[in-house]
Amino acid sequence: MPEYQFAEKGGKIVSVEYDRDSNFSADQVLESLDSAFNRFPFPAYIEQIAGYDDVFCVTFPEGNDGVGDVFICAKGTTPGGRSGLKDEQRIQPKAKYLNYVFERGKEGKKAVFLGVYNRDGETVLCTWKVMASAAASLETPISKQIKIKSIAKAMREGFVQQDKGKGEYACAFRPEFLYFYLCNSDWLHTGHVSELAEHTMPENFGDTEDSASGKSFEEVNFYTGIKSKYPRNRIIFGAPGTGKSFTLNGEAKKLLADGGYEERVTFHPDYSYANFVGTYKPVMVGGSSGTIGGADKDVLSVLLDKAKTAQEKYDLLYERFRDDGLTRLPILLGLYTDEAFKTRKQDGTDAVGDNSVERNHGKALRPYVVLASDVKAREEIVYEYVPGPFMRVLAKALKSAMTDNPKPHLLIIEEINRANVASVFGDVFQLLDRASNHASEYEIATTNEMRTYLAKELGVEKSAVETIRIPDNMFIWATMNSADQGVFPMDTAFKRRWDFTYLGIDDSEKDLIGKTVVLGTGNTKHKVEWNKLRKAINNFLAKEKINEDKQLGPYFIARNIVVPEAGTAIDNDRFIHTFKNKVIMYLFEDAAKQKRPKLFEGCFEHSSRYSEICREFENRGIGIFHHDIRLEAEPEDLTGASPAGDE
Repeated sequence: MPEYQFAEKGGKIVSVEYDRDSNFSADQVLESLDSAFNRFPFPAYIEQIAGYDDVFCVTFPEGNDGVGDVFICAKGTTPGGRSGLKDEQRIQPKAKYLNYVFERGKEGKKAVFLGVYNRDGETVLCTWKVMASAAASLETPISKQIKIKSIAKAMREGFVQQDKGKGEYACAFRPEFLYFYLCNSDWLHTGHVSELAEHTMPENFGDTEDSASGKSFEEVNFYTGIKSKYPRNRIIFGAPGTGKSFTLNGEAKKLLADGGYEERVTFHPDYSYANFVGTYKPVMVGGSSGTIGGADKDVLSVLLDKAKTAQEKYDLLYERFRDDGLTRLPILLGLYTDEAFKTRKQDGTDAVGDNSVERNHGKALRPYVVLASDVKAREEIVYEYVPGPFMRVLAKALKSAMTDNPKPHLLIIEEINRANVASVFGDVFQLLDRASNHASEYEIATTNEMRTYLAKELGVEKSAVETIRIPDNMFIWATMNSADQGVFPMDTAFKRRWDFTYLGIDDSEKDLIGKTVVLGTGNTKHKVEWNKLRKAINNFLAKEKINEDKQLGPYFIARNIVVPEAGTAIDNDRFIHTFKNKVIMYLFEDAAKQKRPKLFEGCFEHSSRYSEICREFENRGIGIFHHDIRLEAEPEDLTGASPAGDE
């Protein structure tokens, strides 16, 4: 059987084989509707209309706040969609069933066109605008589709709309939203749910205190009470290779173990406030042809194929439009061609009469529409507000804070001192002062573009975000390596707003102990423990008054090289290549630049040439270093020669 996409509990989308035995029968649809209406606060009675298998009537013996009787054309959804699309669900009731419900709507009853999606006991109701069918036969199946992404989102969020184009929306919602849908169904298929305030009046129950203050019921919440053993503002610092990022990654997984969001950014000397917080930026946009994709793009390629006749184009597109929009196909072809062609009915038989009326409609519309073509649409530059990582994480954290189950949100800044932090943070600096409840103690005013962005992301009025704080569920963690060249100093006012954690030069060495590599050739060949060699080099640097932040951390060479997956033997080739290009380069150019002759005393007259030191290292291993380093590294002799190898 073919595979299709399905939404499972929690909104997870999976691709699995389609089991036709799982299709819902009319009795199962009735059972699902009965279960949904039983959630109402007043009794509901539902029955199937005699002679109309897919039509149901719901009455309310004690009334239902004005909605009245409800007539529903309903079927269980099945996968396939248009042209066998794998990511759609559809229903196909007969035209007579849909028309029956449409007529009840004209009589003033509540008319509903509904599909029941069910998988593993998780139900989502899908609805479309009720319209009369113009099908020639009342037995003709009428298809309506909805994307599986919309169903999955409804599982997670409760109620969603899918834009079907031409100002029409399909709705998908959990059963508990059915009463809301019935109360608003007369506009939900032609207006966005954000227009709810235009269709309803807020209730006033005498809450004069809130009314007098103009307080919004949809307020931004900066305090969630979320608990964590980790600091909100935190900087981990230490020498290169001490495992700062590794430590943050491990603790980030613990912080977000039950859900949340993480975003990472790396500062550099050219990084700015605009990058970090956000600003207007030029964005390239194209014409309408740039938005065509998937099945629509395939249709367009047929219409534009100059090698095919109009009849060949019709025949190729017939199956694509057969289930939905077959009457539109002659008009569409008329937009692109003047040639005559024969048409067919939905059952495949030839249509009676010619199609000149529809074809001429398409031809007449040509001067008034911009036809999609294979010509590249003209691109234009517009300016849009583009949020930076700080604003993105802030918006997500605030949105989470407004829910009943807030989650931690983490912004990780790598190499925080490689940018001018006072310039990058700007007025956000004020927000870093956290109160005892871990939210910002002070607020800052937002710019107009910030307000527009936050209001849209949070679904609130702009007035609700005229000022902002960092909520207590937003964490900002950073790494800092003061040994790097070209770093920017941090002032005391900035530093005191952070919790600093120092990683010592040997704090993370446990996994390195006993891990060895074979260096040198011939009678200079030795087995050396990387951790002992690293410490010996550090001891030499310390004796030469070189600060600890310039020394070598355990993972100055990447963990995946110096900690083998199995055993204790480090891959020689990878280690030697990295040691030359990373360790020797760092010592030669940075940490021990003024101590080259002494550090590389084993190279004799070549200690001033990097290339010669690397060549000597390949041949003699740790013999290139000062004799104290060679002795402290304690190489294991593999050849019977003395450990130093050159004395």
